[in-house]
Amino acid sequence: MLRTFADVVEQAREKSRKTIAVAVPETREILLALERAHQENIVDVMLAGNRESIEALRAELKLTFPIKTLIDAQDEYSAANEAVKLIAAGQAQVLMKGNLHTSTILSALLKKEYGLRQPENIISHLFILESKPCGRLLFVTDSAVNIAPDLQRKRQILQNAIDFLHSLGYDQPKAAVLAAVEYVNEKMPATEEAAKLVGMAAQGKITGAVVAGPLALDDALSPWVCEEKKIKGPVQGDADILLVPNIEAGNILSKSQTFLAGGPLAGVALGAKVPLVLNSRADTLDNRFYAIVTACCAAGQ
Repeated sequence: MLRTFADVVEQAREKSRKTIAVAVPETREILLALERAHQENIVDVMLAGNRESIEALRAELKLTFPIKTLIDAQDEYSAANEAVKLIAAGQAQVLMKGNLHTSTILSALLKKEYGLRQPENIISHLFILESKPCGRLLFVTDSAVNIAPDLQRKRQILQNAIDFLHSLGYDQPKAAVLAAVEYVNEKMPATEEAAKLVGMAAQGKITGAVVAGPLALDDALSPWVCEEKKIKGPVQGDADILLVPNIEAGNILSKSQTFLAGGPLAGVALGAKVPLVLNSRADTLDNRFYAIVTACCAAGQ
């Protein structure tokens, strides 16, 4: 179990250094996060963006990390495609969205000619939160890509998250399918779908995790709440993965980590052949750094 992002950094240091391809990196926080990750011996860097702006900002910030490849791209569409081409050519193992729209980088990543989409998978988003009250990292999905997933898409979103946790060293992560209550209510479709997902896991249609639901958020995270409510089970009070019913729930839950709790989080997109660092354009330096490190850990040995 990973308890803090410091654990993730240590794990990344123990693995071989990865090369990251970044589209439109010309912001202070992105370049500083890359500098920090390089100093930690975690990444080598390839960039696709406005060469003049990148070099000017590097000089202003007095950055020292070497750039293996710098592709001059004058707009976000060409920058996204050039970064993805580096991945497709095997020159980089991690892709990062810089200061451009999510739809632009995903469109490039999913082009058939690059061969990076896995036909059996959908693309989904995962936020990693460092929770001090819980004493461990929490993995919330989907908070940024799939708007109102149906049952089958929820199954795939959950499987993406489970596979990601396996790449971080979790043997059998615990997944909670969230709703407002911990029992099935026909007036609350999220509870019915949660029960069906638990059934899919029992049938082997979701593999590699213990799955429980429906569970309210407090049921998933608090042993004391479960004791008070007399809710029993291996996931209850000890969940790693939180599968939310829709994008609004996931986005609000995850961003409250920064703006209400003041804690760090990292965002990645899953389902392609390589992880995509996918933080908000307004994200902090720390959050970008932790996302880079987490994606590098998941990119293999």
